[in-house]
Amino acid sequence: MVTGDGFQVTALQPIAFKLPDAAAYSGLSRTCLYNRIRSGEIQSFRVGGRRMIFRSAIDVFLARQADAA
Repeated sequence: MVTGDGFQVTALQPIAFKLPDAAAYSGLSRTCLYNRIRSGEIQSFRVGGRRMIFRSAIDVFLARQADAA
């Protein structure tokens, strides 16, 4: 993307999401994500009190679901 003053700007892609952002990225509900985390289907981690999910973990989960369909 080029701004009005001619500078090239590239949007950053996060490598990990907070749960609401992971839900928006994946199209899954937060409840569904929590259930998949609890069952071990999606790996997550904590930073302080915040639950985070790597974008790659979501991509792997969704690819497995597509393969199984």
